[in-house]
Amino acid sequence: MQILTGSEDSPPEGASIREIITAVVKRFARLAGMSTALNVARKVPQLKVDDSGNVLEYDIHNPLGTITLLIDQYEVLYGEIARELARQASQPLATLTDDKLLREAGLSNETAIPMRVLVVDDYTLFRDALIDLLETQPDLKVVGQADSMSDAVALTRKVLPNLVLINMTLPDGTGVDATRAILAEKPDTKIVVFTRSSEDDQLFEAIRAGAIGYLTRHVRATELFKTLQGVMRGEAGISGATARRILDEFARLTPIHAEDAATLTTLTTREVDVLRELANGASNQMIAQRLEISENTVKHHVRNILSKLHFRNRREAADYARRHDIKSIPSPSTYKSQ
Repeated sequence: MQILTGSEDSPPEGASIREIITAVVKRFARLAGMSTALNVARKVPQLKVDDSGNVLEYDIHNPLGTITLLIDQYEVLYGEIARELARQASQPLATLTDDKLLREAGLSNETAIPMRVLVVDDYTLFRDALIDLLETQPDLKVVGQADSMSDAVALTRKVLPNLVLINMTLPDGTGVDATRAILAEKPDTKIVVFTRSSEDDQLFEAIRAGAIGYLTRHVRATELFKTLQGVMRGEAGISGATARRILDEFARLTPIHAEDAATLTTLTTREVDVLRELANGASNQMIAQRLEISENTVKHHVRNILSKLHFRNRREAADYARRHDIKSIPSPSTYKSQ
């Protein structure tokens, strides 16, 4: 190991690698806070960073190993989005180092894919301002805009967004109606609903319809980006006040413990269907046949379930489903003929 100080003795390629690793650490500091980002980075052997996230030392004999281990550590916490965020951090420095290293580390710009966003709102000024704001973020790409539910559904088919930001009130329907229509055709789509007030009575309908996030139209930019980053990791995009309303509502309606109720509301209707099948011990192939979806879609739903409920594997998820009686579950014998 060698301490890199940026002196004249340091090789240019070493300095650029140090900058790439530093950029990755600082990108995650923006996402999760400096303390968390540093704690993760300091678990990587031979990697030392100061309290500002600057790299002091790394394994100069195996820089690829250092980069890979660092990203793997972040991926444990943030899932697949971790590699995408690392790419975004490293790309401004790509010309300073050997592109072969970036390709080997999986950070080449050739595979960098920002989240595709569709914005749906009939108020032109708000829609344009939101798009301008989103386009300042390298991990978000606005691929379309619509001012009605019918146009939103049609555009979803055409531009295939990963994320739809949609107003609760539209000329030809509600955000709830649009959420149901979009997810019926594209169940992998993540939907965040905007409303004028956090007291909107349609909050619970939107969540039950499959919306993963719920924000008021006067949200601050920092809260908006924090929410969308969470949504990209599979988290529920709701404020603390909204979470409290959900807890209160489910505590009133069901005997399930409030903390478990709040957790369950982060799942879409289709994810609950998949969780039910996991409780039966069904394989991905069985679930795909029963729900009439592809195996890749099943895998996507399982990953989301594990991420949202903070489980390590499908067995833990199945145990959770059985423990909380998320049943109305058909007998496993119904799979014998499939």
